[in-house]
Amino acid sequence: MTDSDASVSTCFRLLASLLLKPPATIEVLPGDASIWIPDVAERSRSPFLFMENNLGVPEKELRRSYLFAVPIFSAARKASGLHTLENSCNHTMSSVIQDLIDSSAVLILMNPAHQTALNARKQLIVRNFVNVGKELKFTAALLSSRHCCKQGELWYHRRWLLRRIYPIPSFPQWLISDVVPDSPNFYLPPNDLSVEINLVTRACELYPRNYFGWTHRTICIQSALVPGVHSTTSDVFTEIFAKEIVSVMQWIESHISDYSAVHHLKTLARLTEDAESAFLPDNLLPVFGHALTLVRAFPEHETLWQYLRVFWDEGDVATEFVASFVLPLQSTRTAEQENESPRGVQHACHFLEWRNQRLK
Repeated sequence: MTDSDASVSTCFRLLASLLLKPPATIEVLPGDASIWIPDVAERSRSPFLFMENNLGVPEKELRRSYLFAVPIFSAARKASGLHTLENSCNHTMSSVIQDLIDSSAVLILMNPAHQTALNARKQLIVRNFVNVGKELKFTAALLSSRHCCKQGELWYHRRWLLRRIYPIPSFPQWLISDVVPDSPNFYLPPNDLSVEINLVTRACELYPRNYFGWTHRTICIQSALVPGVHSTTSDVFTEIFAKEIVSVMQWIESHISDYSAVHHLKTLARLTEDAESAFLPDNLLPVFGHALTLVRAFPEHETLWQYLRVFWDEGDVATEFVASFVLPLQSTRTAEQENESPRGVQHACHFLEWRNQRLK
């Protein structure tokens, strides 16, 4: 092994150890280590920034470690034969397993959609080589990175972990690997539900209109309604839903183009209907007025018109809104082709067409 190879090997092992602590947050930084760590001596000790349990990984250093990890992962995966592996404790096998743990962590940071690496980690968990709770923290650290939080495969992996930690009692453990990825086949206690919601909120701040993040949030909310599992009272569910609805409404106010948030709110509305509980639908009463207010303020945003359609409720308030706002806005449409009109005008025209069809 050359000095260069030894240096890359050292960096690879160091990065793996930092990833698997795991840190509270991870950020992939542009450029190489010299930009972020000017001192040569300090950089030679570690090309990574690790401060107050937050990890910064220069992109070029990550790429070098990734290229070094690829053959290690391939060799370790082949040598371990996880699908037939017995729980061996010999030194050679322990070294192979550690190579697999370290290399898969680096591969996933570089490519969060690396299914082979994710599947290898699942097998390591099944064989008790990796603790499922620690893996949950590792995925939380990965999802704190903009580089990772937009990848659906990583969210699927997290839900697989949640299913192992919080399986529905009547759901056979051995069927966990065969379930539909988006089905709410686990349950979450209220405190753990809050952890998932906070994780998604951060991910959506990092990567706007994060469809996979919002899907994860929806499924976790659904998990709170698993019948016959929770001992919590209806008051707890009322609080969860009321807080979630208010939180999403506030989110839409400051992220008015986030159609995934609107879809999540629509799903919450459907869940309240499916729950057949009198205490839930009352929480949705302010949403229609909220949608009206936002459309008046930002008529050029199509997402808000879709938001309005989802919660549209014919009545005096709706009639007044159409008469005082939508019709006057539509009347400013240019005599030329519709697509030459301002967007708000176009949206008003489409909305009126939708409403007329609905009233037929």
